Amino acid sequence: MKIFVEKSLFSNELKLFQGIFEKKTLMEILQNIKITAFENGVLELTATDLEIGLQSSMKVDVRESGSVTVNGRDFYDLISRMPDGPVEISENNDLQIVINNAAKTSKYKLLGMQSSDYPNLPEADFSESIHLVSMNLHSMINKTYYIISPEMKFNLGGALLSLGSERWEMASTDGHRLAFCSAEEKINTGESLEFIVSRKTLLELLKVGGDLDIDFAFDKNNLFFRAGNRILSARIIDQKFPNYRAVIPESTRFKATVNTEKLLTTLRRVLVFKTRNNGVFFRFSAGKLILERTTPEKGEAHEEMEIDYSGDSIDVAFNGHFVLDFLTHVETELVEIGMNDSENSFVFKPGSIDGIDFTYVVMPLNL
Repeated sequence: MKIFVEKSLFSNELKLFQGIFEKKTLMEILQNIKITAFENGVLELTATDLEIGLQSSMKVDVRESGSVTVNGRDFYDLISRMPDGPVEISENNDLQIVINNAAKTSKYKLLGMQSSDYPNLPEADFSESIHLVSMNLHSMINKTYYIISPEMKFNLGGALLSLGSERWEMASTDGHRLAFCSAEEKINTGESLEFIVSRKTLLELLKVGGDLDIDFAFDKNNLFFRAGNRILSARIIDQKFPNYRAVIPESTRFKATVNTEKLLTTLRRVLVFKTRNNGVFFRFSAGKLILERTTPEKGEAHEEMEIDYSGDSIDVAFNGHFVLDFLTHVETELVEIGMNDSENSFVFKPGSIDGIDFTYVVMPLNL
């Protein structure tokens, strides 16, 4: 194999694969990226952790076709640090990948592995794919992924993607809070579909799609997302997602309207003192919200801010970081907080942005 490729373009493409490689794996070859050069001038890149996989193609100057695998992180780190301009990459069936810059002043050798040993990715059929608007998909992912901890497994290890002919939705929960987004959009599903999309897949989707819209397809075992010359595949999580709709209150007796940025900066100050449960008291009264926190080892915090509220006085405690997470993903100036009492779920709702409706539900703490 011998190819010439522009360093900056190649480096940008390799960067997209870095999230695929796990730090620990039982199969050494899964740390590698598969590089295949075809006689027609197409270079194909492939990486997988056996749960998700990414494949992309690009036009390069192919002098000799061939295929090899090489450590994906080392290869990217080296290419990204090469001098600007064309880079020559070659391998002469000895599993040594030689990398030179155009001036031949830089030369590196990396030991590869046989491409025939690399796992095959599932094949996608996009003949009846579903078109998803990239802007809406990215917005929904950004509003839901942060609830999903990397340690969460099975049905809580991803977000529920629901697709209907007139509407699509995304929801995530950790059992203590819920993020739910929806958009009215005509999509050619033919039937209502639901899939749990893993956290890792969601984060990779944010990178591989860019501004390109997504073609979505699936088979009985895998999900496929195509954006231009890239295809992201993910194994289906065969679990039942919790009945998240049951935790969204049908109505709330009282509503408060707060300034997003003011509550965000105030809450950040209150959370300077670290505690085990991150509890913060929210005290709602006519026209005013008080935030309080006491840490016996470090001190006390007290903040007052004006809000639009005329309901009953309600004192409630939340995990402050749960509210902070929500506020950092809000794009509107104001947030409406719906409540019934201090014991039941609170509903946080920003205004609709670009047709995306966003609801965030938080359970109070028992302090």
